[in-house]
Amino acid sequence: MLTAVQIDALRDKATQLLDPVIDFLVEDIARRVREAGQLTGTAAYQVWRAQNLGISQKKLKKELQKRLNVSADELEKLLKQAAKTGYNFDLSRLPTSQAIPFAANSSIQQIVAATVKQARKDLTNITNTMGFVCSDGKVRELTEAYQKACDDAFMRTVTGAQDYTSAIRDATRGLAEKGIVSIDYVSGRHFTVEAAARQNIMGGMGLMQEQISQQNHDDLGCDGWEISAHAASAPDHEPIQGRQYSDKAYKRLNDSLLRRIGTLNCGHAAFPIIMGVNSPQYTEEELEELRQQNEAGVTVDGRHYTGYEATQRQRQLERGIRNTKRKILIDKTLNDPDKLQADQIRLVRIRDEYARFSKAAGLPTQHARAEAAGFTWKDGKAAEHAAKAVKMSQKTVANEEVRGIMDSRGLAMSLRKPKTHILTDEEIQSVLDDARNLGIDEKLLRFNKGSRTGFSDERGCINIRGDILPDPDGLTARDRMSQKAALAHEYYGHLLNHPSEYPLDDWHDEFRASYDAAIKAPNLTDEERRDLMIDAYDRAKEAGAFEGYDETARRIIYGY
Repeated sequence: MLTAVQIDALRDKATQLLDPVIDFLVEDIARRVREAGQLTGTAAYQVWRAQNLGISQKKLKKELQKRLNVSADELEKLLKQAAKTGYNFDLSRLPTSQAIPFAANSSIQQIVAATVKQARKDLTNITNTMGFVCSDGKVRELTEAYQKACDDAFMRTVTGAQDYTSAIRDATRGLAEKGIVSIDYVSGRHFTVEAAARQNIMGGMGLMQEQISQQNHDDLGCDGWEISAHAASAPDHEPIQGRQYSDKAYKRLNDSLLRRIGTLNCGHAAFPIIMGVNSPQYTEEELEELRQQNEAGVTVDGRHYTGYEATQRQRQLERGIRNTKRKILIDKTLNDPDKLQADQIRLVRIRDEYARFSKAAGLPTQHARAEAAGFTWKDGKAAEHAAKAVKMSQKTVANEEVRGIMDSRGLAMSLRKPKTHILTDEEIQSVLDDARNLGIDEKLLRFNKGSRTGFSDERGCINIRGDILPDPDGLTARDRMSQKAALAHEYYGHLLNHPSEYPLDDWHDEFRASYDAAIKAPNLTDEERRDLMIDAYDRAKEAGAFEGYDETARRIIYGY
């Protein structure tokens, strides 16, 4: 059997096994799209396409195979070490006079050899089904996806449909948002390669551990099983952890579970016992204490988390860090300084939130889980410098804004779509539709004007720029709230409170804008009102002035 800590470590390692493959592909795809977007003639592009997307595909496969072999060798080491660890744990709990050492046990070695062989095959299968999401939202296998991304970048630029920067961004958006994926051609679904590798490897490892434990069970005359226990258990496994079962009872129980014990997709495992001889590892009092600790959990920013929910929030933030690092690597390869800066700032904010939440929840940070293929410490330092530079410039601008250099009141300090993005006719029409739904006169709106989206004190109107559009994967409510909610913030929060007694970007002004919009704006969804109210109180927290939610805020945010 493997302990919860060992399973977590193995799961992390399984996630990272294909990093050499992913690192190579992300950089290679982005580079080719950048080159395709720079070509200005159809004939030149056709020559480039034949060279880069035809003959070079053979070279690409060779490069992938070379990196895959390295990953497969690491996988073999991982499986063998896990097998030995699990085998030795089982023996430590049982009479060992009949036990055979791990290396000398031929039955166990056959199980391990068969698992390694199958795992290598499965890893190859995963890489053979790789692809990525193209600009039209469809997933294509690798070769076709390469061609589609490059064709899109070239055609959008050469026809004038988009400028070069927008074209290469759109061509690689699916890659940046979802990464390299593995396609299940039977179901049509797709998963990130990291997730597919983790699920496949941990599933195979779990089956191997079950077979090893079953062999130990039979060889040493066992007649039952004990399920391991750990803190912050998932709700479906908490009632059964730490208890002993006869062979028949354990089979019946495990067959009834949606998530079987032994798959290693959770922290639980089972080990063989002799009923009436092996005493349980945990007393009933200790199991009850684990349950109560999990239920008590922690309260962070006014929200209660069970122990399990707090660890899941950590995992969410770690995924956010990993995904943002991947975006930074793509931005660098595309030579896209504006988006690079935005993603660098986002990375620093997510990392800060990860550290803050972990400390508030009393959880250790696990930075290895937030690592991304190809992202170096230099990239991390560059992100910190970028965030620091922007913060300093914002302080300067804030001082100047009071004197009228910039005259808009908006979703200050947010990371939405870049404000430099020029809104398309379709995007403008969508905002106009939202304005009508909110009861806002469209004559009050100016599109692609001003320095950012916001209410202009001087003009008495609302400037609408690219940052009206949300970041669906944003970390904060401010980043991810819909364009309709952002519009409500400007109109019901700023325009209707004009003239404001507060200076530009003062937290009191922004708090009131989001608070009033959450309460007064018509035709908003519950989620939009919640995002606005959370944003209002985020302003107070950022200013160090948070003193708890009032009754109205609790009702909108939590429903009570």
